[in-house]
Amino acid sequence: MAKVAEATEALEQAFLRSMPENRKKQLSEVEWTRSLKKFYGDAAQIRLRFSLGFIARARVAYRLQQRLIAAGFQADAVRKVVFSLILNSFTGSK
Repeated sequence: MAKVAEATEALEQAFLRSMPENRKKQLSEVEWTRSLKKFYGDAAQIRLRFSLGFIARARVAYRLQQRLIAAGFQADAVRKVVFSLILNSFTGSK
């Protein structure tokens, strides 16, 4: 379980680093796309670094969702980001 917690923390930090500094202003679609692309690249590296299997990836994604919502991000946006994370960085056998 420690691996899941560490991977969740690493993903949360990667997400926060990827987002533009001023979260209060409305982000353009281009800024969101750029930020999310960077996050998904980091997420793929984190997945490999922690050797996350199928169940561990599911746990990490769920825990990340809960942490981002608790950090004040809109729940609907977080669900979309996590769903896209699963499709973009957490699928496949690599």
